[in-house]
Amino acid sequence: MLQLWLVANTVLWPISVKLGGLTLGLNVVVLILTGAVWLGKSWRISAGSAKVLFALLLFVPFSLIVALAGPCTDHLQKSLLSIPILFFLILLALEVGRRSSSTDWLSLHKTALWCLIVAFCGFIVEMLFPSRFAFQIIYREDGKFSGLFQEPSHVAFSLFPCIAVLLSAEDKKIQLRGFLALLGLLLFSRSSTLIALIAVYVLYRLFSQGKVRQAAALTLGIGALIALAATIDYSRFVLPTVARITGIATPDQTDNLSSLVYVQGWQDAWFNIRRTHGMGLGINMMGCTPLPDVSVRTVLALGGLGDINAEDGSFLFSKIVSETGVLGILFYILLIWWWIQLERRLRRARKDAIYHAVSVQAIFIFCFVACSFLRSANYFNGGFLFWVVTGAAASTWQPHLSTAPLAIEEACAPIS
Repeated sequence: MLQLWLVANTVLWPISVKLGGLTLGLNVVVLILTGAVWLGKSWRISAGSAKVLFALLLFVPFSLIVALAGPCTDHLQKSLLSIPILFFLILLALEVGRRSSSTDWLSLHKTALWCLIVAFCGFIVEMLFPSRFAFQIIYREDGKFSGLFQEPSHVAFSLFPCIAVLLSAEDKKIQLRGFLALLGLLLFSRSSTLIALIAVYVLYRLFSQGKVRQAAALTLGIGALIALAATIDYSRFVLPTVARITGIATPDQTDNLSSLVYVQGWQDAWFNIRRTHGMGLGINMMGCTPLPDVSVRTVLALGGLGDINAEDGSFLFSKIVSETGVLGILFYILLIWWWIQLERRLRRARKDAIYHAVSVQAIFIFCFVACSFLRSANYFNGGFLFWVVTGAAASTWQPHLSTAPLAIEEACAPIS
């Protein structure tokens, strides 16, 4: 089930399925159907999952009251329809995380590689049949391909976790595959999001994991690629990223759409906190009418793009804070603090099967945190659902790091 969870939230979510009046990602449909069967086999859930679900159910009345009393004039029906689906998937994710063994987590190296292969096949199909990918024509003009995904930034935040897991593996052959996959993304679907994720990953491995040699080698490799790209065609390969960075720093002086949308996400979050007095808009209410009256949206409206990324804020931190207010900020503070403690325990733990499994989990948590502040979508798309699985697993396995059994057979058994 863990392998399916990664596949669904990596390469299936961009495919939409219409059921009645709802448009759902294929990942949601697949996980609900298979998850209901999988969960129904035992008809039980762990005490930890039950506690989380109970806390979420207590939050629902508060969220609905906030939504009804808040500034929104629509989106309430969307919220009511999505909450049961989201909560069932969260419950399912908690159980998948708690029941998965170390063998399951170590097998994700192979699953991640297959996800990347499927994505690259999508690039090839787009190259061969560009007319079937009409929406991506604006990106192909710059030599960028998205394949299954709507845009290169979606490619980046969906596939980079797979690459990060391969790059962080102990096996040199697996690391090489990760580097080759990263090189492929830079060549076929480069984006500013991908460049940013590479940068924070290098810093993460350097400072958090103490992987000085690995980080230095990766930095030199990426630097050489950037230098080569600049030599070949600076305006095509390097200038867009430079424009994105400078545009974020000076949003009032740029026409870079990516920069404006990113800044708008921060402005929306701050505006929504203020107009709801820190309570938030309510679960899945972001993008409701009236939209936040912020400066960047005014600029985007001049080009007919005033509602672009209004519902997801361009990145998950913006969406969660907009909808849950101060509680959303507290959630990220606690998450980052807990993740740092996990990394510290990993550095002191002995390297056995449990260590390697938790290392994989830590990588996915890093990717969720990084993407939350750089570029991501809503709760059903991309990394959020897989983070729930990872968080549940890591919270279960973390106490066993320092006293992990030496026998591989014992370590591979799920922890109850």
